[in-house]
Amino acid sequence: MTSVEYTQLRAFARNDGAFLGIMWIASFFCSVLGQKVPLMGTLGLAFALLTPFFIIRRIRTFRDRIREGELSFWGGYIYSTSMFFYAALLLALAQFVYFAYIDKGNFLMTMLDQIEQMLIAGKYPEAEVKDSISQMRSMRPIDWSLYFLSMNIITGFVVSIAIAWVTRGRKIEADKSV
Repeated sequence: MTSVEYTQLRAFARNDGAFLGIMWIASFFCSVLGQKVPLMGTLGLAFALLTPFFIIRRIRTFRDRIREGELSFWGGYIYSTSMFFYAALLLALAQFVYFAYIDKGNFLMTMLDQIEQMLIAGKYPEAEVKDSISQMRSMRPIDWSLYFLSMNIITGFVVSIAIAWVTRGRKIEADKSV
């Protein structure tokens, strides 16, 4: 891949990552609203589960329209991980603003209460569960945002392997013997 092709790939991945970030932000806010309206939580989960299919479609569009059907495994991997990275940055920013200035910790505390109840019901040692949840409650909004940012990027590195495998393509040369 030449430096021009690499720059082009990164530019398209940045744009598509912005679209993915908007989809993730919508998913996050649907999940927040899902505490009051369960259907919204389901919609948020659906947005999140559509992520690989959205990325595959965007990479295939790039491969077929811009690269004329040719994209290596590594090109697809870079494209996919870049999309995850840019989307994760946008989501982390939105989450920080929400956690710090809008919600004031209500969503996270409700989520931690639910996790605590599930773990105790699952026969985990109650003292350890309460200690862990207590430590999580002391986290600041920026800590939560960075936690979710790192988890989304790590997930992107792993999922991008399969996505790159599915989206790779080679240009098929026309038969020139005629």
